[in-house]
Amino acid sequence: ILPGDATAPSGAGGLLLVGMTPSAAKDAAFNHWYDKEHVPALAAVPGVLSARRFVSRESGGTKYVALYHLTGPGVVDSDAWKNASASTPMPQDVRDTITDRVRLVCKRYAAA
Repeated sequence: ILPGDATAPSGAGGLLLVGMTPSAAKDAAFNHWYDKEHVPALAAVPGVLSARRFVSRESGGTKYVALYHLTGPGVVDSDAWKNASASTPMPQDVRDTITDRVRLVCKRYAAA
């Protein structure tokens, strides 16, 4: 979905995957908020290398996934991340319809 055909950056030390499904009635409002408010705020946080969104064309399960490539997994615990996230709260009428939530914070794996 966003930013189109951009590829993942090389050298990321962390990854945040966030997935969720809004109700069909709130789909447009959800996407407007995510694309116009939430992703731009989080993408500007120091340590965020890229922010991309995807949509599943399959029925059932999580419909939308956002991937944030990070310099390290600790970025999501930073004050800058928390402030950016709080600056764009999901509208409550959209939040009330969200299902299929998933959130994974990953660090780079290096084989010993």
